[in-house]
Amino acid sequence: AAALLEAVDGGGDDQAKPSRSNPNSAPPSGGLSALFGSRRNGESQQNRIDSELCSLNGIAAASNSCSALSNLFRELVDEKNHEAPSSSRGPGEDSDSSMLTFARDELASHSQSYMRLLKKHVHALVSELCGGDDLFDCDGQLCLQNLRLFIEGEVYSINSASLSSLESDDRLESAIIGPIRRSKLFEEIAMDKCDAVVVLHIAEAMSTKTSEIILQTLLRGCCQFNEWGAMLLSKQVRLLQNVYCELVLEIANSSETASAPVNTASVLQQFEKVKQAVSILQLEKPSDWLSFSYKVGDSDDTNL
Repeated sequence: AAALLEAVDGGGDDQAKPSRSNPNSAPPSGGLSALFGSRRNGESQQNRIDSELCSLNGIAAASNSCSALSNLFRELVDEKNHEAPSSSRGPGEDSDSSMLTFARDELASHSQSYMRLLKKHVHALVSELCGGDDLFDCDGQLCLQNLRLFIEGEVYSINSASLSSLESDDRLESAIIGPIRRSKLFEEIAMDKCDAVVVLHIAEAMSTKTSEIILQTLLRGCCQFNEWGAMLLSKQVRLLQNVYCELVLEIANSSETASAPVNTASVLQQFEKVKQAVSILQLEKPSDWLSFSYKVGDSDDTNL
């Protein structure tokens, strides 16, 4: 630490040599994993949820802080390189630049590690409060379990008259959107307990699971579709996208919780495969499949 401060101030010990820690793991963080794994006897669900949301906020803040410091050291390195090119530096100046570069890279690595930790624990929280990997073997008590049962039981081989009643906003709000809005996790977020970045990752995780539910139901052949039914599913998907995007934007616009700019692009990306599937269901003839030979982006995550 002393050597780093001297490097930042422009001085430094010629003999100071940085020793790299594990670049693939976050630094010690006060037992966060133990906190998430804790299930003490008599501990209420509310206390556990409050503790985990607090921890998620801390992880996000740590990632943000490491990233900001890494950017600061990057600017210092660029400034030193601009003032004195490597060919004209003395031994002490090389040591200073090496120390700053080391600090920049270490902090960037820690920021990424904290972000991976955040995503891991958000996934666990969403699984516990909304429905986990047992979505296709459940009683529908949680909001995503309820969504799966609704999609499986919905009739998608319909006519135009049936579409008008089945796609009514009141019906869909009551059947699939309402349970999500009233879920425990949404209620906690509405009480301003989460930083905007944490909410974004929660929305991403819920969007991912929602897409998995729809795609797996389609692939299982549980429902028969015609053109009108595909239009109904398309509206249901749009409503689900909207509820998750609205959650992110409402929190992001709150001055009390917004610590970094966020948008909904990553949430919408989770639905790309579903949107492709819906478009395929609306094809009039097999030859129309040729129009889907293109890809959306370069990732398999956005393509069927």
